[in-house]
Amino acid sequence: MNIVSIFIQTLIGGIGIGSLYALVALGYSMIYRSMGLVNFAHGQIFMIGTYFGIIWYRGMVLGLQLPYAVAFILAILLNMVLGLILERIFRPLANYDLMLMLLGTIGLGYVLENMAVIIWGAEGFAVNNPLGNTPIMISGVAVLPWTLLLIGVSALLMLGLNVFLAKAKIGKAMRAAAADRETASAMGIPVNGTNALTFAIGAGLAAAAGMLAAPIVYVNPAMGAAVGLKGFAAFILGGAGSIPGAIVGGLVFGVLEAVSAGFISSAYTKGIAFVIMIVVLMIRPGGIIGEVTVDKV
Repeated sequence: MNIVSIFIQTLIGGIGIGSLYALVALGYSMIYRSMGLVNFAHGQIFMIGTYFGIIWYRGMVLGLQLPYAVAFILAILLNMVLGLILERIFRPLANYDLMLMLLGTIGLGYVLENMAVIIWGAEGFAVNNPLGNTPIMISGVAVLPWTLLLIGVSALLMLGLNVFLAKAKIGKAMRAAAADRETASAMGIPVNGTNALTFAIGAGLAAAAGMLAAPIVYVNPAMGAAVGLKGFAAFILGGAGSIPGAIVGGLVFGVLEAVSAGFISSAYTKGIAFVIMIVVLMIRPGGIIGEVTVDKV
């Protein structure tokens, strides 16, 4: 395999991982722009969403083993319900300063992680890949079928979210409430309701990312910490509060991570990706796309 094929293969893998980071970063961005809240528990919400689907896929509920696609949808729906519940808990934090917000969301993240340990155990497990691990050769480039599925499903979810926000009536209301809460409220838009829906959608996207990641990672209660951190990094890299920025930031971070692992050393992957991210932010402090200013009320 020549260097070009290796680079393309690495790039595709980076886009796949970056797609997961982008889905998680979208949750950070949506919640930040709607509530002014930086949700540091989002990694644990990702983890809980993964369990919500995998327990059905592995037959851990009443011995009922469901197809992966059905488990995937269940994970999204159940995590959206969790998002609605958590929004009511997080709502008061949006009015406090950053330190209290930080402590509150991190604290609730630990609560979610410990609940997962109590309910499902601390050891974790591997998940069988529904599509198998035999790579597909495309013009001399070996690509795992799951990577292609991961990229395709993530792209559909991102496209669907953008169409929903741009075209649907409730999507437009969510955008209006995020842009100016007081004006939106005066126009009759239920701001608390749109915030709750925003939180639910963010949680649903996190569950989708978790289900797509499950066959390529080790599912355990601690899995949310690393992904949450990288999703937050993508959120900052693309531009805090920017929906396109979250997508771009996630993809860029994933590609940086894959390229540094493939061509430098896997031992320095995380460090190199974060160093490059810092350099980018030194040049563009607002992120690649630009930060969205949020006025807290």
